[in-house]
Formats: sequence, structure tokens, C-alpha cells
Amino acid sequence: MTWNKAETELPTIAKVGALDGDCFDITLSNGHTILLELGDWIDEPAFAKLIEAHLFDRPQTDGKRLYWVNGPSFTVAEIFTMLAQGNKTPNKLGNLKEE
Repeated sequence: MTWNKAETELPTIAKVGALDGDCFDITLSNGHTILLELGDWIDEPAFAKLIEAHLFDRPQTDGKRLYWVNGPSFTVAEIFTMLAQGNKTPNKLGNLKEE
């Protein structure tokens, strides 16, 4: 899936919930649902800190991004790019630095 911003604006994130393991249920403003598996992203140090603090299963959204308080975040566009890449290998998407 690719998004052409000239054709349409990206939907916003209406809600997000944690499923088993590294999978998150993301409901978009257009009614579509994304099941996002973080895959190899889970090995990033920022996620290890969330797991140790028992906060990994508590992602939040402000509509424009999926984020963890004092942790990583992903915009809607980054989430679509991750899905297109198959979540195989972490790259420079997302804010993986502590805030």
C-alpha cells in the first residue's frame, strides 16, 4: 500500500490497543484497522526499557502518532512505511530516542 498525499490526506489514529506479544491493534479515523507487529523493532533498546518497566503494552495516540510516554513514537506515515517494508529490519523510521 502506498499513499499519494496529493490524492488524499492520511487518516488519523482513533485508538490503539496492545495484543499478544509485539502486536498492536490500531484503529484509523477512516474505520480501517491495522494489526502492527513490531517484529525486529522489539530488539531496540528503547523497547527493552519499556518492557522492563511493564509499559510496552500501554501505547498511546494523539491522532497523529502512536507513542509511549518517554519512549519511542511512530507517525501514521511511518506506520504505513513499516507495513510496506514488512517490519523486517529497523531503519531510521520513528523516534526511538527517549524523550
